[in-house]
Amino acid sequence: MDFNQFSKKWSMLIISLIVVFVTVGLPTVSKAAESGEFNGTWVANGSREKFSFGADREIYTFELSGHVSLKTKIGKKKHYWSECIGLSDSVSGAVVRCVWKDLDGPEIYITLQSDHLQSDHRVTGTIIGGSDHLQGISGDLSFIWSSVSFQEDGSKSMLSGQTFDLSGSYQIP
Repeated sequence: MDFNQFSKKWSMLIISLIVVFVTVGLPTVSKAAESGEFNGTWVANGSREKFSFGADREIYTFELSGHVSLKTKIGKKKHYWSECIGLSDSVSGAVVRCVWKDLDGPEIYITLQSDHLQSDHRVTGTIIGGSDHLQGISGDLSFIWSSVSFQEDGSKSMLSGQTFDLSGSYQIP
C-alpha cells in the first residue's frame, strides 16, 4: 500500500468518526438518582408576634432558626441551618415555610403544617425542592415538638423548641 492510499483510508476513517459524533453526539455522563431515609433532631429559637383577629381566636406570626442534626445524610450533608417563617391559628393550625441551608451553599425548601405549635404535637412536612446539587429534591418528613417554650413580652414573645422523632424520606433526581 502506498502512502496516498494509506492517507485516503485514514482520512475516510476520521471523517466517518466525525460524522458519527455529530449525528449521535458525544457520550454524556449522567448523575445517578439518589434516595434515602433520614432521622435526627432539630433545635430552633425565634420570636412570635400576636396578630389581632377577634376575641375567640389566637393568631401569631413567627420566625424560627436553628440547627438540624441528622444521623444520616441528605445529599452529602448531615447538618443544616434552618430558617422558618409561619402563621399559627388556634382554629386552623400552623403553616410554616422553611429553608434548610447547607453551610456550603445548597438549600432544601420545606413546607410544614400542624394542628398547633405546642409540645407533643406532630408536625408533617413536604420537601418541595432545593438548589445546586439538591435541585429537584422531593420527599416528606415529620416530627414531634418535645418542648416548646414561650417568654412573653407584650404582644411579642420569644419561643424555643426541640424535636424528637424527626424522620423522613427523600429523592434527588
